[in-house]
Amino acid sequence: AATKLLFLAIKNLAEKWKRPPKDWTAAMNQFAILFDERIHAVRN
Repeated sequence: AATKLLFLAIKNLAEKWKRPPKDWTAAMNQFAILFDERIHAVRN
């Protein structure tokens, strides 16, 4: 649960940044592998 909260907090902060953080795509892909159902639930 803590990892999910961290992910969502970073995601919310990233929306405010003018450019995405380095390696965000790689991190997002790793989160998608680990938390596939949760990420799809948040996106929908």
